[in-house]
Amino acid sequence: MTKKNLKLLSAALSLIVLGSSALRAQDFNLNGISAADIKAAQADKGILDIFSPAKPEAPMPVKEWTVMVFMNAKNNLSESQLLGLSGKWAVKDMAEMKKVGTTSKINIVVEHGATGKGSRRLLIEKGGFLSSGEKVYGEFPDADMGDYKRVVEFVRWSKKTFPAKKYMLVLWNHGLGWIDPNMQQAPSGTGTANKGILFDDETKNYVRTRQLGEMMKEAGYVDVLMQNACLQQMAEVLYEMKDYTGLFVGSEETMLAQGFDYEKLLTFMNANTAFTNEQFSDWLMNWYKEFYAAGMSVGPLTVPLTDMTGTLSTVRPAALNDLPGYLDAFAGAAMRNNEEAAVKAAVGNVIRFTSLDPKNDKKKLISAYADLYDFAALFDANAKSQETRLAARNLMGFIKNTLVMRSVGLHKDAENGYNYENVGGLAINTTMKIKTVPPQLAAIFETKYGDLSLSKASQWDEFVTWSDGVWRK
Repeated sequence: MTKKNLKLLSAALSLIVLGSSALRAQDFNLNGISAADIKAAQADKGILDIFSPAKPEAPMPVKEWTVMVFMNAKNNLSESQLLGLSGKWAVKDMAEMKKVGTTSKINIVVEHGATGKGSRRLLIEKGGFLSSGEKVYGEFPDADMGDYKRVVEFVRWSKKTFPAKKYMLVLWNHGLGWIDPNMQQAPSGTGTANKGILFDDETKNYVRTRQLGEMMKEAGYVDVLMQNACLQQMAEVLYEMKDYTGLFVGSEETMLAQGFDYEKLLTFMNANTAFTNEQFSDWLMNWYKEFYAAGMSVGPLTVPLTDMTGTLSTVRPAALNDLPGYLDAFAGAAMRNNEEAAVKAAVGNVIRFTSLDPKNDKKKLISAYADLYDFAALFDANAKSQETRLAARNLMGFIKNTLVMRSVGLHKDAENGYNYENVGGLAINTTMKIKTVPPQLAAIFETKYGDLSLSKASQWDEFVTWSDGVWRK
């Protein structure tokens, strides 16, 4: 392959992110269909599956872990391809799971929603010639995968049918951070006209940020909550769910559609089911760095990821209870001391994540999501008052030493000069760089920022309003 073609492929790959609306099947050559293109409802039936269809069973013995993956691919993640080489992302991830499958230590169960197929509830087993690796426990042609109660029912069923000492829940989908856009007949993914976490393109439904807390309250506590989706590792999102899990895993930035490596994840878990959150976090960060260093496999090719930015972090949920206090001390000091110069330095230079219009807004003028640690660091460097600098340092110390367990940032955003190695692991809503906000932008929000739990518990929403005024003078 020529260097020119490799660059073209690399550029095309940059569109395949779990929060991107840009990727569509019709955009690419769909020739060269692989085994991954077999319809999900007929996925690779083995010989024994034909004669022994799965039936509801009594609860299994209590194991060490049950991993529950709510895999909503009723959108472009079900069908999209890259140059005819990459298959369906949900099928690819399940194929990784089947290389390990359910073991004597760990159950892995999936609710798999696919375009035009509703959903299927599966126990994932080790696949092979005599087995598809899928034991079907239910088929639901009319399933609304954008209804938070669907997640609740899946988690409750999983816990009852496959009891374990510990539980991991993976929310697998696109993501849009805290923003809940107004319902529109629009495609999925990142963008001003598109929907956020767990959207269902067919029902036009999705889980709102404020519903995440109620969803987890009804589903019950899980030991690890992983969001295999873009832009979800932010203060406003996690604060809604802080009381219902022991560890958050996610990304401040967009994630590649390839997502987590489930074969390696399950291999790690089976090797030592008594792993601590710190050990798990270390493994995740090391895996992410190795994945980016090795490049992404696209059919027979390996595409370098050296020009792509990435983030991954783990956050301690209990520590989020103290976040409002640190935010209030910082925001209060900044407003009392009228730190206009610090506002301008922070808003103008803070590390920002994917724009609301990623295709056209390369300068991230309408990106409201910024790294909280970097934001505080810029205030520390530019504030005129000792009170503000001290509050900023206290916030930075809290993030680094207490709130965020582990964090990794990879590569640089050359367009904007952002060094992702400086991220702290938690994003937050901030003043956008654009000087004049188009009035139609406000019309996209279904949920008001002031209605979020973090806004009610802190002065951060008031601080952002004040910062908006300073920046746009």
